[in-house]
Amino acid sequence: MHSLSCHGHSDVVDDIFKIMNETSISPSLVTYNILLSSSCKSGSLDRSISLYVKMVSENCSPDIITYNTLLNALCKEGFIDESIQLLRTLSGTNCSPGLVTYNTVIDGLARMRSTKSAQEMYGEMVEKGIKPDAITHRILIGALCRVYRFEEAVELLKVMYRERQTIKIESYRCVILGLCRQKKLDIAIQALELMVKCPCKPNGKIYDTLIKALAYGGMVKEASALHQRLIKWKILKEDSFDLVGVPT
Repeated sequence: MHSLSCHGHSDVVDDIFKIMNETSISPSLVTYNILLSSSCKSGSLDRSISLYVKMVSENCSPDIITYNTLLNALCKEGFIDESIQLLRTLSGTNCSPGLVTYNTVIDGLARMRSTKSAQEMYGEMVEKGIKPDAITHRILIGALCRVYRFEEAVELLKVMYRERQTIKIESYRCVILGLCRQKKLDIAIQALELMVKCPCKPNGKIYDTLIKALAYGGMVKEASALHQRLIKWKILKEDSFDLVGVPT
């Protein structure tokens, strides 16, 4: 059933479940979790909730996988308040929310542009001793960028760097280009320095944009110095940018 569900054969999975109900074979927790996952992937939230109610009525105790699946479905459908309420209900039980649970809800909040609530949820998980991972931080960086809070995003990049978490080039690109548009070039350079230290290989567009922003912001010497340094590191080509004609 798991293989069928993973390959999108939810109709076949449903047929097997019907056969089980017509016989004396009681679906196990694993079976219910597979059905829930299949139902959530197909976007059928009502059916997912019905399955949850059925498993509870048959004394099949849900586990954290069950709840994470339901939370994911609720968040995708925009039922954020209900997701938070469910998370609160789980606290202190045998299914206490962990990293995956919090990441799911934080992602849901971020998608709804409830950035403040997402940050509060982040603070809550830290207080409970749940260490945020690279996924948590990438979600929050994306959320902050969507509301143009690029300086706060840089602070999260610094946290990720200290924790030696993998930072994707897209996170750097979004933050640096956003800071350049806001003419916060000193902070953009901080993000750039982090990127140079990390093993990821950025494309020249990020550097090119920052150099242009520095130059047209009156920091021609800094732009020229950065340009030469990047050529030396073989990140940019010799003719990648011409500072001639930039106002001084």
